[in-house]
Amino acid sequence: MATPTVSGTVSTTSFPTRYVIEQAYRRCRLNAQAITGEMIDVAYDQLYLMLSAWANLGIQLWCIEKWILPMYEAQAQLPCPVGTVDILNANLRQTVQQMGQVTQTETSYQMAFPSPTQIQTVGLNWTGSMPSPISINLQASTDGVNWTTYKTVTPVITTGNRTWTEIDAIPAQMYFQIVPSDGVTPLPISDFYLGNTPYEITMARLNRDDYVNLPNKTFQGRPLQYWYNRQRDQPLMTLWPAPSLYFTQNQVSIWRKRYIMDVGTSSNLLDIPQRWFDAVVYNLAVKLAESITSIDLQILPMIAAKAQVALQEARMEERDNSPIYWSPNLRVYTR
Repeated sequence: MATPTVSGTVSTTSFPTRYVIEQAYRRCRLNAQAITGEMIDVAYDQLYLMLSAWANLGIQLWCIEKWILPMYEAQAQLPCPVGTVDILNANLRQTVQQMGQVTQTETSYQMAFPSPTQIQTVGLNWTGSMPSPISINLQASTDGVNWTTYKTVTPVITTGNRTWTEIDAIPAQMYFQIVPSDGVTPLPISDFYLGNTPYEITMARLNRDDYVNLPNKTFQGRPLQYWYNRQRDQPLMTLWPAPSLYFTQNQVSIWRKRYIMDVGTSSNLLDIPQRWFDAVVYNLAVKLAESITSIDLQILPMIAAKAQVALQEARMEERDNSPIYWSPNLRVYTR
């Protein structure tokens, strides 16, 4: 008899959305044959509502993202990326622009440097709109013939807007170019900015009262403060001072907390780490027991208790284990 062995793999098992829904119904004492199409639709709706509401439970570490946002002259309102729940950190970012000989065609924008140069920031100014998203390759080369793609991005391309991209771990090379991934789609780019040596200055967050009480809200200069205006569909960063022309080549670097991604189709994976699966299944089972009339409500208290424990365990482990430093500010106390 052969000796049993372990699988030898870690975190390679796929657990798509349909499995999550089936397991949630099983927690409700229903097998797969009893699940109707209408019950599947209800499960998708309840799963979406539940994952959306979890944005109120604190920070989910996998939902923290860094974005580089553009600034425009005299425009204090800076729209945040769709799906932003909160801004955790914000910095004013500036780089050193790198110059060289530019060669431009309908489908490529290339710069040849006088000496090997490392590029860490790419800014693109758009003169037109694209009817559908297109991927763009950011490439570098030592000889201008053999190119290596270091990043592929799919920017939002609209007339007059600017997009910024940060590139990591690209070695110093003689040539840099921007080309469409398919090699044939024309790119409506007016000019591009290549920079390195990024330097960031912390921006201070204002509350609404502090911003409202500013005497001159249209004052222009170097933006070092912002009010986070939580609108319904797309939050805004209201910068102060408003960017002057000199600082429009700078960027705002934010670390944002976003919503958990949409549920998608039955074959998609949920935007949930492995350590949260049990909490998702049990809490979805609670939602289904409350919504589906064919589920015996007598099992709801048991499921709800287990769901609460599973969610608490997942939230307790949602930490990065980094050290925390407390700096008490002791002052004289008088009555």
